[in-house]
Amino acid sequence: KPNPAIFLLAAQGLGIDPAACFVAEDAPAGVKAASAGGMSPLGIARNDDESLLQAAGADLVVTSFDEVAIDELAQGRLCRRSS
Repeated sequence: KPNPAIFLLAAQGLGIDPAACFVAEDAPAGVKAASAGGMSPLGIARNDDESLLQAAGADLVVTSFDEVAIDELAQGRLCRRSS
């Protein structure tokens, strides 16, 4: 990382266009790799590092997968769940 090769290989193995993928990452280098691969990076913040993940280019930063709108994700949109 930030080389996107591992993410691109995974998408290829699944037969999925990288543009249709999202990558969950807790490291800024991983967020950058996802972006470099044409995928949507989801930052999983821990230890108050939300700003680092945002600065790296995460499309969305959460502290738990519970915060992700699953119904929107199924439609190809990465966004926060409404409360």
